[in-house]
Amino acid sequence: MTSWIVKIGKNTPEHWGFARDDQFWDVREPGSFKKIRPGEDVFFWLSGTGFQSWVRTTSSLYPIGIHARTAHWVDRDTGGYTHRFEFEVISDDVTDPATWSKLQDAAGRNYAPPAPANPVDEPSAEAFLRTRFGRGSDRTFESAGLPISYRYGDDLRERAKSEIVLRKGQSKFRDSLLAAYGSTCAVTGSTVTAVLEAAHIDRYYGEHTNHVTNGLLLRSDIHTLFDLRQFTIADDMTILLAPWLRDSEYAYLHGCTIRMPSDTHLRLNREALARHRESCDWA
Repeated sequence: MTSWIVKIGKNTPEHWGFARDDQFWDVREPGSFKKIRPGEDVFFWLSGTGFQSWVRTTSSLYPIGIHARTAHWVDRDTGGYTHRFEFEVISDDVTDPATWSKLQDAAGRNYAPPAPANPVDEPSAEAFLRTRFGRGSDRTFESAGLPISYRYGDDLRERAKSEIVLRKGQSKFRDSLLAAYGSTCAVTGSTVTAVLEAAHIDRYYGEHTNHVTNGLLLRSDIHTLFDLRQFTIADDMTILLAPWLRDSEYAYLHGCTIRMPSDTHLRLNREALARHRESCDWA
């Protein structure tokens, strides 16, 4: 797969912080971005400074629809953004911001000055990019316990470079969902505990969002589809698949009713579900 260097404008360095929290990147013109595919590595480069982060794409570039999640860019209303791709953070623990000339030396070729999106195909250059980063993102989040109630709120995560939260680290949240759902996937009915994961409905915005009513116990592949907004849940608790999945191996799930905890106090937060539906451009 191709790797990419994506430029952050020197006049808007704060855009990386917003993108990290939003988990997507908006662009004005598709250009080279339209060649980006899911699973490819992207290295964000801040003009005049160097590398800022290493991420992996979870979607191709797609048009920003009228129901898309609102970005937090400082110029979101005037920037003329038309397209978006989504990603997950691999690491923003930069051990060496590097320079453009060092990258060229590693690749053994000249690169054009950083364009909005530069493809990198040389194995030596890709290796050089990866070794500019530590793996701070792999450190898991240590939960101190679950909150007594769920509330939607501001992002309470510390933005330290090496503190990127991974879902497998949230063991207490997962344990609470295993208990609430009887160790059964809410969508597929799978009881293979090893592949059951704790999914957030509202994205993780601090420990107050680690509440059972903001969670679903899902098989790992179903969790990925849910996070990628490939399916959502209607107000009557039936599953809505994205149109392009309705002819896939997941087609049988469309219209099915999800399983619910027997304890009514642990059932899904409907406001959070509504926000998830609103974030699905196709829904």
